[in-house]
Amino acid sequence: MASSYVDSKTEIGSIFGTGSNAAYMERCSKIPKLADHHLPNDAFMAINCEYGAFDNSQGILPFTDYDAEIDRASPRPGQQRYEKMVAGFYLGEIFRLILLDLQNRKAIFDGQDTTKLSEPYVLDCSFLATIESDNSADLRASKDLFEKTLSIKPSPSELRFCYDLAHTISLRSARLYATGIAAIMKKRGLESCHVAVDGSVFNKYPCFPERAIGALKEILEWPADTPDPIQLIPAVDGSSVGAAVIASLISRSQS
Repeated sequence: MASSYVDSKTEIGSIFGTGSNAAYMERCSKIPKLADHHLPNDAFMAINCEYGAFDNSQGILPFTDYDAEIDRASPRPGQQRYEKMVAGFYLGEIFRLILLDLQNRKAIFDGQDTTKLSEPYVLDCSFLATIESDNSADLRASKDLFEKTLSIKPSPSELRFCYDLAHTISLRSARLYATGIAAIMKKRGLESCHVAVDGSVFNKYPCFPERAIGALKEILEWPADTPDPIQLIPAVDGSSVGAAVIASLISRSQS
């Protein structure tokens, strides 16, 4: 709502930070629940997707053992399965669970005190972002981060592995996020549009928008020699601005 107020090409609004969700405008004639309301065929309604709950039955998405562990330990097991795979709140925990599993197998951090690594959610998304932002030859910033946060001193090979692991987790997140946007595009029959995106992961995580666009190219099979038909546009403070726009519209309609 906030972005479409200033950008007529905006067809989808999305949030990707601690959680993940999207909204779009759908023709009322395409909404089965409104069939008995006899609304005009050209009328539109805002749809709140709440697609964080997609595939709660675990029949489609490629769940790993680490995803299953996060779900089991969560306050709502069996719910929000898609969101638990992609959203910023869970990325650090996925990273921690993998490291802890490897440490228990004596594959990494052998002989070191990993007490802090055993604490659930001791790592957040910014931990991964810092690692992926470390362009130094010896990954010094990453090494300092491990020592400060976990009291662990990784070897050079372990640091490189952790860098690759952070990249893999965030890449999976971006690609799965793109599937949600692509699904809306296909549902609406949209070939090009702007997608307004708010949220700390989208706005601050290194290369996240580029990775999402790369996935959209594959899913929607864009021609390689043409400009991207979909643009992901940052929408900072979209929630508050959108609420203000809606309040203004309601106020005007009632006056």
